[in-house]
Amino acid sequence: MGKAKHLNLTDVIHRALIVNPGDVEPLVNYLGMDRKTLSFEKGQLHKTAEALAKYLQEMGSNDIATFFRGGGVEYTEVVLDVAEKLGAKDARDDKTVEENEGIILRKLFADALDQMSVGERRQLFSSMGIRETEIPYGSAGTILVQLLLKNFGGFATYRISLIVANMVARTLLGSGLSFATNAALTRTIGTLLGPIGWAASAAWLVVDLAGPAYRKTVPAVVHVAMLRQMLMNRINIGVVGHGSTGKDSLVKAVFGVDTGNVHPVAGSTVDAKIYELGTSGAVHLVNYPGFNDASKDVDERVLDMLPYTDVFLMVVDLSRGVSGLDVSTLDSLKEFGRPILVCLNKADLPRPKDREALLQAARDRLQGVEMVETAFDPDPRLGVNAPMNCRAVYEWVLQRVSEDGKETSHIPKSEHV
Repeated sequence: MGKAKHLNLTDVIHRALIVNPGDVEPLVNYLGMDRKTLSFEKGQLHKTAEALAKYLQEMGSNDIATFFRGGGVEYTEVVLDVAEKLGAKDARDDKTVEENEGIILRKLFADALDQMSVGERRQLFSSMGIRETEIPYGSAGTILVQLLLKNFGGFATYRISLIVANMVARTLLGSGLSFATNAALTRTIGTLLGPIGWAASAAWLVVDLAGPAYRKTVPAVVHVAMLRQMLMNRINIGVVGHGSTGKDSLVKAVFGVDTGNVHPVAGSTVDAKIYELGTSGAVHLVNYPGFNDASKDVDERVLDMLPYTDVFLMVVDLSRGVSGLDVSTLDSLKEFGRPILVCLNKADLPRPKDREALLQAARDRLQGVEMVETAFDPDPRLGVNAPMNCRAVYEWVLQRVSEDGKETSHIPKSEHV
């Protein structure tokens, strides 16, 4: 498995701002920054991210250290300082900032579990999809956290980050987090926290946040850790192709989502529609009807998804043959350096004598990428009664995403896979 790309503090905040500035609002509140000094307008987001990162690093040092250093400390040092304050003993300077953030999240979650009754634990774990027979309800919180890691792998830290960050927000800001552009994520948090009342209680936060700096850095680091987990676990699947090639049929046949019955999420435009896949809130599919024109009217969120798309599924109508527009589209996709699978769709339509010639032409004109023959919405009159090669497409996506170091268990699939 590959290793996910490292994001520094400014990167995390900047990309989160692009996805939805509202997701960064709690960080601004924790730090107590003057909003008049920050701009959330297009073209200003990176500058705002730099200002937030700089202020957080300044808060991570005490007045004397700031005086002698002439500024703040490195964010890695801030994280280690917070870990020490919280008693997260496994955090060390030879680990990555992502690893140390995860240790902090799991420590806080274990502390929260220790404050819960057996009944509350049962409700929480049930809402996370873990069978009750597997839950040692009377065990220490650290053991229960290990159980989560066993069941969900790296995705467990993502789920934990949502819960812990929401608990901190309820405790310190008086209300939970709201993900306006991500209904699935909001539902996930509601499912995990809704059945029980412990999340609104401050009893779990036993650490003494002595001094104004800790009252800022502890919740800020928790929130940044959650934003990082959201970015690291966010999977963007790009579906590219021109009119009537079968992109919507692909989404339904492979991932089980009927785009005719599902509204695109915020950030969608005429040229690019974004759909939530599954219930995790971490998987998005971006449908680009005319890729060469996709950048004309799309908003900044969609433009961000292009370079950060994990895989591209390019749909070509094999029965019509490969066009010059298909070739130029593929050339544009290659510039992003991401895995591409060309789905030669409607492979059930050509006559046998024409099919091989069309396939060879596709191989000759669309070189340097993997291909698969598909029929996402076959014509039963031609003897094909079920979508063809859906499993091959789905497994290709899983393999390529996992090679990038991301968890894939939450990517939904249809009955045809």
